[in-house]
Amino acid sequence: MGAKTRTWLWMINCFLLMMTISHAQPINPAKKELAAIRIASPPVIDAVLNDEIWIDASEAIDFVQYTPFNGAQPSFASVVKIAYDDNAIYLGAMLYDPYPDSIYKELSERDRINMVDYFGVYLDCYNDYLTAFGFIVTAAGVQVDGKRTESNGEDRSWDAVWESAVKIVDSGWIAEMEIPFSAIRFPDEAEQTWGLQLYRNITRYRESDTWNFINREEDGINNQSGLLTGIRNIDPPLRLSLVPYISGYAEKSPETRNWGYSYNYGLDLKYGINESYTLDMTLIPDFGQVQSDDEIYNLSPFEVYYDEKRPFFMEGTELFDKGSVFYSRRVGKTPMGFDHVNDSLQDHEVIQNNPQNAQLINATKISGKNNKKLAMGFFNGMTANTYAEIKDTLTGKKRTIRTEPFTNYNMIVFDQALRNNSYLSLYNTNTWQPDMKYSANVSGSELKLTSKKNRYAIWLQGLVSQKYNTQQQPEFGYSYAVEAGKISGKFTWELSHRLLDNNYDHNDMGFLTRNNYIRDEIEFSYNIYHPVWLILDWFNSISFSVEQLYDPRQFAEFEIDLSSRATFKNHLSVWFNGSTNPVKGYDYYEPRVAGWYYTRNPVYYGNVGISPDYRHRFVIDSRIGYLNIPKDNRSNYWFSFEPRFRVSDNLMLVYEFSYDDDDHNIGYVTDSISADKEEVIIFGDRMINTYENVLEANYRFNNKSSVSLRARHYWITINHTDYYQLQPNGSLGTTDYDDINEFSLNIFNIDMVYVWNFAPGSELRVVWKNAIDTYNEKEWVENHIRDIEQDFAKNFWNTINTSATNSFSVKLLYYIDYQQIRELFRKS
Repeated sequence: MGAKTRTWLWMINCFLLMMTISHAQPINPAKKELAAIRIASPPVIDAVLNDEIWIDASEAIDFVQYTPFNGAQPSFASVVKIAYDDNAIYLGAMLYDPYPDSIYKELSERDRINMVDYFGVYLDCYNDYLTAFGFIVTAAGVQVDGKRTESNGEDRSWDAVWESAVKIVDSGWIAEMEIPFSAIRFPDEAEQTWGLQLYRNITRYRESDTWNFINREEDGINNQSGLLTGIRNIDPPLRLSLVPYISGYAEKSPETRNWGYSYNYGLDLKYGINESYTLDMTLIPDFGQVQSDDEIYNLSPFEVYYDEKRPFFMEGTELFDKGSVFYSRRVGKTPMGFDHVNDSLQDHEVIQNNPQNAQLINATKISGKNNKKLAMGFFNGMTANTYAEIKDTLTGKKRTIRTEPFTNYNMIVFDQALRNNSYLSLYNTNTWQPDMKYSANVSGSELKLTSKKNRYAIWLQGLVSQKYNTQQQPEFGYSYAVEAGKISGKFTWELSHRLLDNNYDHNDMGFLTRNNYIRDEIEFSYNIYHPVWLILDWFNSISFSVEQLYDPRQFAEFEIDLSSRATFKNHLSVWFNGSTNPVKGYDYYEPRVAGWYYTRNPVYYGNVGISPDYRHRFVIDSRIGYLNIPKDNRSNYWFSFEPRFRVSDNLMLVYEFSYDDDDHNIGYVTDSISADKEEVIIFGDRMINTYENVLEANYRFNNKSSVSLRARHYWITINHTDYYQLQPNGSLGTTDYDDINEFSLNIFNIDMVYVWNFAPGSELRVVWKNAIDTYNEKEWVENHIRDIEQDFAKNFWNTINTSATNSFSVKLLYYIDYQQIRELFRKS
């Protein structure tokens, strides 16, 4: 047994001993309980609580502050009543406020909370603390819904169809809700006991109140909910809904120059297999209206991560967020042969069409949880063969090149809830390309064990990757991680160890920037949750980490990270984060060639930012940072500022400008094999300047319709001032390489969207998208060098006057619920 193994076994034993001998008292007091009443007929959802059902309903009262004064009495009283029948659960809330004209009522798009008062309920239907369904309505009548999990926090991409109404009255404001049982999942039991948490936000005081006390010093939110009882013998109706859509597009690109027209149609289906499990399916989906990515030029050896924006892949996927093995953007990704089509052109041939994304045929999710609190999830997605179309300009003949074969994606997950907010998960992903006879498998497991008093926890993970190809030998890799620490209280700590061998790879369906490393880290945090002097709260942490290669076992880097964030009583927030690598490090990834490394000198980094109180109509967020590597004579500074102007409750304007000046950045340029068959790796000393401007304007006509504009300009210039040849010892030597590698890249996008939610679950969406990208190189032109533009104003003018890709689209979705159709036929 090695020294490292003995050390880790000793630490784990000490940790288990601490959990056993801990005599700390429970942090939270006893949970509150509220009994819902069964009703014969539903109330009218109109925010007028005069229905008879509200007379006898039990009251949820005695709310307590969550922030800013954790545990204090709220500024105003709140009274909430809950009832149910076989179809839905109903909530009526009287939110007292002696100054109703001071209630914040800013409008926003669905699922977004701006500066506005709101009321919400979270239902943990299995009372296992892992997942809670959230339903929020603002004082402006805007609906917000989502799921909150202990592992991933709040996810507002999940949408449900439910009803709500609000009204401001002399004594405050009223919120009324109807949440269909078809919108949530719960166990098949005669009597239900759910976790229940009620929220109220009083924005002018920046105050958040909860029904059951949430101690900010204790880890977790769902585990600090109260209990909802009294729901018995539910006979829920069949859960079946369809959302058919039809869309039309008018598009023009610089290549085609003419407008092209197309249309699409398809549907999303949701079927409740039973009370616990739901089938979600999208057939012939159309994601042409999703917001443009904030693309950047990538100089690093690692892939850039872009957020998922396609609705089907954003909603209800929290069960699949395990081990980063499911990155939904792999499904319908850029074809693997997209960049090679140009290399296949013959004389007189041009590219007529080269799809940037593989065509998604359909995607299916099945997810839910049984009575034993075992959650199960299954995902399947299929993409069709994707072809680029080539045309001979002399003969007119066309041919195709397959850029991506038919691919089948699968994932299955089992997640067993255990006592004390603990869990055990098993999962597997599989990517299959039958024409290529290629298959990639990843299997993993996670275990979290939390002490009875919720003070300590240990988390374990193990993963195995497998790749099969008839033309190559099977490839196997593995990864594991261990984390342990104190998770509650003002002072917390965490010790972690992670290993990925040199063959581990889950990128066929997941996201992994790199493998072949071992990382050990210890982190200490000290947080102040209660007001002290001028400070409302203060969060601080420091961590120390050591990284080495897995194969060969070579030291890579030692890093120290520090972060601090404080919010003052005037609600001004100030934050700082910094890091240093105080000793030389060895970068085994930047050379892009196995077995080589680049020696990095000690580096020092700092970043500070300020965010004012958003209650003011006009505020400016700002940040500034600096990086220095003295021995390389390298300095890098950056700054940004973000003015935000709330013109009215209907109109919001946000502008963000950022600039990054990176002088003497050392990095990879190219590599080749010399005449004597030796590896030659060229590095460059470069100046990198990056500008980014983003303008957002949002106007809400009411809580059902809005129009938004988002424009982004990204400009990067890269100028190499010198070149070096990487040496076997990681240093840089001289070279006669003198190619010109100076260029600039502009990316300009406009997304303008009108949305009208004309019925529950139904919407009309009109979108205009404008996209420009220009790439300019410094080069020889007719015996002289043509430089790249360095002036910002001239560059921007040249960019917006470049031919653009334009797209106008209209998409109509209509929500059809089986129960509504059935009721219509009954009445007729």
